[in-house]
Amino acid sequence: MNFLKLMHSIKTNKLSLKTLPAAMLVMCFLTLTGCSKPQSSINATYIERLSSTVDTSTTEPAPLKQLPLLQPTPITQSDLTLSIVELAGISQCKLNVLISEHNNQLGKTASAAGQLKYQINFIKSAQVCLNSLDKNSPSYTKILAAKNYKQIHLMHSFNAMLFKEPELNKTWLLTSNELSNDPAGFSDTLQALKQLVLIKQQINAKEFSEINSDSIFSALEQLNKFQFNQALIQSARKQVVLNNNATQLVKTLNFNTLCPEGKNNKNAKIISNVFQKFYLKDIQPYQAQLTGYLEALQPLYNELWFNESISSPQINNLVKTGSTSNLLNLLKSSAKKHVVWWQGFYKTCEISPI
Repeated sequence: MNFLKLMHSIKTNKLSLKTLPAAMLVMCFLTLTGCSKPQSSINATYIERLSSTVDTSTTEPAPLKQLPLLQPTPITQSDLTLSIVELAGISQCKLNVLISEHNNQLGKTASAAGQLKYQINFIKSAQVCLNSLDKNSPSYTKILAAKNYKQIHLMHSFNAMLFKEPELNKTWLLTSNELSNDPAGFSDTLQALKQLVLIKQQINAKEFSEINSDSIFSALEQLNKFQFNQALIQSARKQVVLNNNATQLVKTLNFNTLCPEGKNNKNAKIISNVFQKFYLKDIQPYQAQLTGYLEALQPLYNELWFNESISSPQINNLVKTGSTSNLLNLLKSSAKKHVVWWQGFYKTCEISPI
């Protein structure tokens, strides 16, 4: 079948995708969605062109290593329970409905985010309920104890969400996705992380009544929609490795060979063109874009993950504020080292970079 007719048949629902061979499915997908090479492929071309010009071998960039999360430490579960009679005795409280909903099958299968939302709503509703109960009643004593227990362990529930919810734990997982030059989702991701950071700050400050538990799921929804954090961290880590690899290559070059005094410096001019065409035109602007994203988001990564029980040393290093080994500074320094070599090249070889 002619490919254009095939596409028309699909668009007009005259042909089912299920009936197409795999090769045609791939062709249709690429035509309908478009395809683009990952940004790192430009770095690879850059290194290949440099090495072929000066006739030197290249080394493979070091593969990225997984950034592990640590299993949350178990906590002692509370054995406090309210009987049916005691539940009936607090029917005037919203807490009664909240507990009943949590005890049904839906509540028992709630996600980590759902569990956190329940704990927050319990604490807020419990205080309102306590204000209406006799302080000498068994119900008051049990509800007060349950509220205090949940307040003490609320940060554990928050960290359990960071560890278990895919919208958050995938932040640190390796992926094949890299950010494009014009990615969607930055502002939504920024807002979502700010919502989660605010909740954590309110937990630490014991401002439980101020927490908006509904913002938990709205934040996760935005993170899931774009998966921006995972792609950003993957892209930035990869660019650091590629910068270091490119710098390692150019440092093997001898200025006396590239631009010998009084002799033809053809190769020097060629690699200068390669640097301008690939690094200055494409790689450097892309890395500047990644840097801008990290400058906005890394402080929020720090607030959420740094020195928490679930964060491994590798993650702590990447998000530590002010550290030379955090991801933002690694990206900046790796790019700077590479450009510094080229500054020396232009000065020594007396070639204008423009």
